[in-house]
Amino acid sequence: MKDILTLLKEGPVLGDGGYLIELERRGHVDSGSGREKVGTGRGSGQFTPEVAIEDPDALRSLHREFLNAGSQVLQALTFFGTREKLERAGYGAQTEAINRAAVRIAREAAGGRALVAGSISRTQLFERQGPSAAGHVRDLLAEQVGLLRDAGVDFFILETFFHLDEMRIALECARPAGLPIVATMSFRPALTQSSDGHAPAECARVMAGEGAQAAGANCEQEPRRMLELLRVLRGAVSVPLAAQPAAFRTTDTTPCFTRLPQFPDELETIQVSRREFEAFALGARAEGIGYLGGCCGCNAAYIRALARGLGLRGP
Repeated sequence: MKDILTLLKEGPVLGDGGYLIELERRGHVDSGSGREKVGTGRGSGQFTPEVAIEDPDALRSLHREFLNAGSQVLQALTFFGTREKLERAGYGAQTEAINRAAVRIAREAAGGRALVAGSISRTQLFERQGPSAAGHVRDLLAEQVGLLRDAGVDFFILETFFHLDEMRIALECARPAGLPIVATMSFRPALTQSSDGHAPAECARVMAGEGAQAAGANCEQEPRRMLELLRVLRGAVSVPLAAQPAAFRTTDTTPCFTRLPQFPDELETIQVSRREFEAFALGARAEGIGYLGGCCGCNAAYIRALARGLGLRGP
């Protein structure tokens, strides 16, 4: 299997879809609904990846669905896999086991037909505590980088960071591992700036300048809105762009699905069609997007639609 840098040069690279919401729909992940205000990061069991040790077959099966749909990369389910987040869910003592198992399961499912990426996400501490959490965040992300490197991932995907300052820390932690980095930020509550006030073009320049071999956006917006955002980023950097849109429709007033009242228990009412993902792939290809996948709400059917739009050979 070619490495991610070679694939990016040949491009476009087709990634996989969203794991946590899809597994929640299948009964293997807890959304936290009914016990807390979802999105605050308080309480237990809010979209944490303990399924890797509690029901590995369910995770393995979803990986295989993405692989069969055409994914060239499988992300290990290590999103929200830092020790502090897992401690809030009651799994802190299993931090190493969850991260190792997630990589092993992805590798087994890939079977040499796809690369395995280590997913590293925001910690939620910047939202809860502000910049004063920087030191703690650095320790948490550095630990997870080490766990994923030692478990044998091929590269890192840093994703769903709302604050540029936290993304900088993630890049600082990831660079010493010596593995390629794909970095994507999520823009909430508006598309015009990160949560700490930086324009998307500036975010892209920082990600590319501080070690990301591909930079872009993921989650929160559906394909149409994300394509508008990517056109802004295209003019800011020379590295390949990366895009992983959500499969949920947003509004002009609230262009981020996790801020809509339908999140998390009425997401089916705002689901976009797979045809929109196929159209997105056509537009993304014209924009020169190098890495293309899906985020929340994106199952294997959406990955197959992306493959069609990219003109890639089907499974």
